[in-house]
Amino acid sequence: MTITREVRAQIPRYALTTIRRVLDEAVSTALHRFLDALDASPHPDRGVEELFHALGRSEARAGHSMSDLRAAVQIAVSCSWRFLHRLQPDGQPARPVRQDLADTVIAFADHLVAEADAGHAEGVQQRDHDGTRARARLAEALLTGVSPTAADREAWLVPQSVLVAVVELPDDERPDLTALGRDTLVVRDGDRLVVLADARLRSEVVDAVRAAGTGRIGLATAATPAGIPAAARWSRRVLQLVQRGIVADSRVVDTAEHLTQIWLHAEPSLRQTLVQEQLRPLLAESPNSREILSETLLVWLETRDSAPAIAAHLGVHPQTVRYRWKRINELFGDALREPEFTVQITMVLKASVPLWKAGDQSDFERFQTSEQA
Repeated sequence: MTITREVRAQIPRYALTTIRRVLDEAVSTALHRFLDALDASPHPDRGVEELFHALGRSEARAGHSMSDLRAAVQIAVSCSWRFLHRLQPDGQPARPVRQDLADTVIAFADHLVAEADAGHAEGVQQRDHDGTRARARLAEALLTGVSPTAADREAWLVPQSVLVAVVELPDDERPDLTALGRDTLVVRDGDRLVVLADARLRSEVVDAVRAAGTGRIGLATAATPAGIPAAARWSRRVLQLVQRGIVADSRVVDTAEHLTQIWLHAEPSLRQTLVQEQLRPLLAESPNSREILSETLLVWLETRDSAPAIAAHLGVHPQTVRYRWKRINELFGDALREPEFTVQITMVLKASVPLWKAGDQSDFERFQTSEQA
């Protein structure tokens, strides 16, 4: 057929086998429908509207605009006009007849394009909906360490190094994060959002999230896609530590700066047990005494500095540090010279002192309960 040959020649994509069969059917059906319409007698319903509606929907699902299909219709109009021109007995219809015929051809073509436009709009909506669901499934798989399906993997090109941002959401608000675009995956996680992006887009992601008026942002980077679940856990945990006063409050909290605290608080019950076992003498002190002694002991364990240096760090007189150190030795004695013990209490104090200073009294309440039992 001349029309389809010209369309395939001018739009190479339509020369593909699967598309060509649909195109041939559409052109043949439309041409017969048009010729039927020229007769005064009723014409059968050839389903041409449904066919062009489906063509538009198919273009959208394939990610194509309507430009190629519109161009194909214009080519078909030109070919059809030449075909109809040859049907005239004298080869040259009268001008009014020729104008009416041209108007009829154009009107019919516009009608078919309108059907294709409607189908394309429907296809775009379906594509976006299906794409959103596929992206959500992919995000869920990446965050849980489950291998995504081949179809879901096509929803987003997973970068080698992935930024994982856990974002706190304001109460009863749905921030507009459309600025993140399709370069990221965004999934709801309770009262938070998790954003996955190429690690190279860190600044862009942070700026977009902050501009949306969200709460704190916990950031972690997974060196490989397999590390995404761990990075997400760290980001969630660092935000929890901020809420508990263990990590300094900030709008953007980078897990890389707080890995030790994240590690030390990874198993709360283990920390609580070690506190009761290793720091029992300290827990028996009065609230003020245990606060200043624990802080002094932690600085010494971390620095092994002299009394003047520790005093400068704490902002007190060196003699005050010596007095405190005398009391610390009374509490722990020779254990302070045992490497394994000092390593353990360094970690326990490093995890617990910020917690105590933030007002958490659970360790002391647990100690008092055990003493009364």
